[in-house]
Amino acid sequence: MDNLCTIVSKNYIALARTLAQSFLEHHPAGKVYVLLADEDEGMFQAPEATFEWVRLAEIGLPLWPDMRFQYDITEFNTAVKPYFLEYLLLRRGLESIVYADPDILVTHRMDDLYRRLPQYSIVLTPHILTPLPSDRHKPGEVELLQAGVYNLGFIALTRTDETLKMLRWWKDRLTSQCLMDPAQGYHVDQKWMDFVPALFEGVHILKDPAYNAAYWNLHERPIVWRNGMYEIHGSPLIFYHFSGLTPDLSRISKHQTRHQWTGAPHLLGLYKDYVSRLIASGYPATAGWRYTYNYFDNGIAIPAIVRKLYRKLGAPSHFGNPFHTLTPNGFYRWLFASASSVSPMPNLLKEIYETRVDLQRLFPDPHGASRHGLMVWARQFVPIEYGMDPIVWHPVIDSMIYA
Repeated sequence: MDNLCTIVSKNYIALARTLAQSFLEHHPAGKVYVLLADEDEGMFQAPEATFEWVRLAEIGLPLWPDMRFQYDITEFNTAVKPYFLEYLLLRRGLESIVYADPDILVTHRMDDLYRRLPQYSIVLTPHILTPLPSDRHKPGEVELLQAGVYNLGFIALTRTDETLKMLRWWKDRLTSQCLMDPAQGYHVDQKWMDFVPALFEGVHILKDPAYNAAYWNLHERPIVWRNGMYEIHGSPLIFYHFSGLTPDLSRISKHQTRHQWTGAPHLLGLYKDYVSRLIASGYPATAGWRYTYNYFDNGIAIPAIVRKLYRKLGAPSHFGNPFHTLTPNGFYRWLFASASSVSPMPNLLKEIYETRVDLQRLFPDPHGASRHGLMVWARQFVPIEYGMDPIVWHPVIDSMIYA
């Protein structure tokens, strides 16, 4: 059986439906598995017709560190990938599996891939097969160096000892180092794949331009509608990756500046078809569904600085569940507790101050003469610059500012 899987949070369910439907159009005897990297919060009342749900509790995530808390939605959805793939190969007993990002549309059968997959352990697709023009448009080759050689919107695996060895290595790295931080050398799960051809055997680099066409390789893959199908260089397009899609189709991708619709009329037809499919799959109603792990259990949004601080502290287990706000010695209470009994200041503000040279220059004596000015600044600007809900933040600062 031809197997396909993807990972979504609730707001991407329409994309998962569209991917699954397109895959089954071309592989009607196939099977699709979708991992929900979220909580359903009662949104899903019936089984899906085109795929099987898999829940986080099934795939063996570690209890600590809490990956749901330390990562944002993109980081978490990518960090769970090796856990999900290992689950499908080992616990579900699949001989092979193809992973595709949810924003992919299958446009032709993948017979050649499935036929050849048993010859390899791991199959990857590079972002590009020919050099990009040396111009000022985005993305350039520098951006692709930062993102990684291979695009992890696709990976295909056969259940071999080498594959399982790679998945164990990948899980270990992504448990705490699946970050979107190109300046520090991270691009979630994807950048780690640069090591794979050197570290593991049985790796195949798939260089067929019909697989994983996307905005980053349109310079080498002109897409045309001919003979009732989309083609690249006279061969059927296998699947297209709609990364950075803007549903109003105002541009090809929000991540690129190189290509315009005027130079790609057939591509526009493909995008219009895809958007129509998304709408039919419920996109207008589901795209705004909230991501459960973006909030503490009291409904307050978790700012990026809070996740970063949790990681910096080593995701300490003594805090317990970091989403819980009523735990006396929990992380939430610690954030707003004073870092000093002598000159009260929330631990969160102390962290912000210690990472901001500009604040250190403006308020050089945070526990003395500069303290009041720092607290006044924090009351106004921490909600603006860091996204901390003022409903919570203002009372905290007000209780300490004149202490």
